[in-house]
Amino acid sequence: MASVTLFIIFFINAILRERYIGILKGVGLDSGTIKCSYVLQSAFYTITSSLIGVLIIYLLLVPYFADNPIDFPFSDGILKVSPAGTALRIAILLLSSLIAGYIPAYLVTKKNTIDSILGR
Repeated sequence: MASVTLFIIFFINAILRERYIGILKGVGLDSGTIKCSYVLQSAFYTITSSLIGVLIIYLLLVPYFADNPIDFPFSDGILKVSPAGTALRIAILLLSSLIAGYIPAYLVTKKNTIDSILGR
């Protein structure tokens, strides 16, 4: 779900900045540099949000549910989170976000520079 959301965000961002990207290409910036900047931007967003999520889970939610388990009729509900599982999910999210950052940048930089600047 997060991968699809990231792809939509970066796709809309690339489409809205199509003229800006066209101007950058017209000035002489290589399309590889533009693609790299979008990939780095997606990596930054993913790493930052993953760090915030890990801090919230391990510093707030896990201790809270350890002290206050949810009382179900058949057992107590606790939050079980493994660091290895969390790291695997973050790695998968990072890989998918890198792809989600690259594809829209590739599609926009593939267009003709003049068409991008004029918004065609």
